[in-house]
Amino acid sequence: MSETSRRRGMNPLLAFILGFVLAFVILVGAVAGGVFYLLNFKLDNIKANKSEDGSYIFINADPSSGGVATVLDLISKISEMSKGYSSLTIGELENLIPITGTLCDKLEEELSKYMTLEEDELRAVTLGGLSEYVNGLAERINVAKLLGTSTDNAILMYMSYGIYGVYHDGADWYAKYRDVEGEHDCVLELDEQGKITGVYYYSENEEKVYTPYLTLENAKTRVQGVCEELTIGEMVPLTEGDRILGSIKNSTVNTISEDINNLCIQQIFANEVYASSTPDDGNYPEAQVYLAVYGEEPALATVYGGENVIYYEYDNESGEYALAGNNGKLTAEEFEGAENLYTLGEGRILYDPSYLYYTMDEEGDIQMVGLGTTDAGRAEQPQDGEELYTYGSASPLWKLLLVVDEEEQAFTFNNVGSMITNVSKNTQNTPMRELDAAGILTFDNKDELELQITYRKNGEEVVETLGDMPLGEVIGVAVMLFSSTMPQP
Repeated sequence: MSETSRRRGMNPLLAFILGFVLAFVILVGAVAGGVFYLLNFKLDNIKANKSEDGSYIFINADPSSGGVATVLDLISKISEMSKGYSSLTIGELENLIPITGTLCDKLEEELSKYMTLEEDELRAVTLGGLSEYVNGLAERINVAKLLGTSTDNAILMYMSYGIYGVYHDGADWYAKYRDVEGEHDCVLELDEQGKITGVYYYSENEEKVYTPYLTLENAKTRVQGVCEELTIGEMVPLTEGDRILGSIKNSTVNTISEDINNLCIQQIFANEVYASSTPDDGNYPEAQVYLAVYGEEPALATVYGGENVIYYEYDNESGEYALAGNNGKLTAEEFEGAENLYTLGEGRILYDPSYLYYTMDEEGDIQMVGLGTTDAGRAEQPQDGEELYTYGSASPLWKLLLVVDEEEQAFTFNNVGSMITNVSKNTQNTPMRELDAAGILTFDNKDELELQITYRKNGEEVVETLGDMPLGEVIGVAVMLFSSTMPQP
C-alpha cells in the first residue's frame, strides 16, 4: 500500500474512541430529551389522578389553589417542603397531596369513637410532632365509652363522667357534677341499651357543656374523687330501716372511719331506745322525731290524734306539764281511759333540755347537733325560725344506759365503756318503779310497789313508798332492818 493511502486512513484506536464518544453523545441526547419531556409532563393529564367529580386524588395539579402543574414543579415543591419538614402540618401536606385529607377523615372518624377531637385538630399536627401526638392519644381515649357505663353503678358513673347524686324523675336521668366553678345540675345522655354516652350541663350562656369523660390521663384524679365525693349511700344500696348504713350514708371513704367512731348509740338503736313499749314479736316500729316547741302551751286534747302525737298531763301544784303514759305515747285505749290530756298536735313536742336534738335537711334526713363534740346532742331552746328535732325521752331500760345526771348523753363507739360504767351507777339510783318498767326488777304484783316502808334514819322515823325508793336505798334499808332483827351476841 502506498504512503498516500496510509495517511488518508484513520487509526483504528482513534476510530474506536471517536465512535464511542459519538455513541455516548447520541445516547445522552436521547435520554436528556426523554427526561426533559418527563419533567415537563402536565400532571393534569393523568386520568388516574382524578375522581369521577373531577377532584384531584393524589396530586393537586391546579397551581391556582396551591398545587403544581408539572413533575418538575412537584419535585421543586417537595424539595422546598423537605427543608421545613418538622414544621410542615398535615393540613399543608393535604393541600398538595389530597389523598392525605381522605386518610385524615377516616382516621378522625375512627378516633372520634373513643375520644373528643377538636375541629381540624389532626390537620394542625406537624410531621415533626406526629410521633408525640400519636403517643398522647392513648391518654385521651374515652375509657368510659369502652366500659359501657350504666346508671346502676355509682362508682363507675363517677369514674366515667365525674358525676354523683344520680336520680331518675321518671323520664330522664340527672346528676351532680362539681368543678372549680362549683356544683352543676347535669343531664345524662343514654343510648338504646341504657349506657351513658355523655353528661352535660348548661353554661350561663345556655350552651351545653359536657363533663370530662374518663381517660388514662385523669384516671388518678377520678379515683381520688371516688374517695372524696361519693357517699356510702350512693355506693351501696341501702335497705329501708338499716340504721347502721343509714347512719353513715352521707359519709365518704375518706371520712367513714371518723364518722363510725362518732356514731351514736342513739342513731343505731333509735327504734329500741325511744320505743313506747317492747313489742311481742321483737320488731320495733320506726322511731319518730318531733319538732321541739318552746314558749307554746299545749291545748286540751279532746280527740285521739294517733301514734304521732305526744300527750301531757298538767300538774296543778307545780304548774308544769309532764309526759303522760309511756313517754307521752298513748294507744287509743290508753287515751280513752285517761283524763285531762294535753297536746301540741301531731309531730310536736315541748322543748326539754334533757333530750338530744337534731337538725333536718330538705330530704328529711336528720343530723345530731354538735356530732363529734363533747356537747353532741345538746341544744339551747330553739330561737325564732330555728327548727330542732328530737326523739323525746328514752325508754326506761335505755335510761339506765344513757342518762347521766338526769340528762341523756350521746354515747359513741369511742366511749361505750363509759356507758357500761354508767349502768351500774344508774341502777343503784333508779327508783324501783322505773326498774320494774325497765324489766330489770319485775314485780308480778304491781301493788307491792305501793308498800309503805318504815325505818329509822339518823334517829328519826322515815316512811317511804317502795316504788319511789332507789334500788341502793332499798338495799341499805333491807340490810339495816335485817341487822336489827338479828340476835345480839
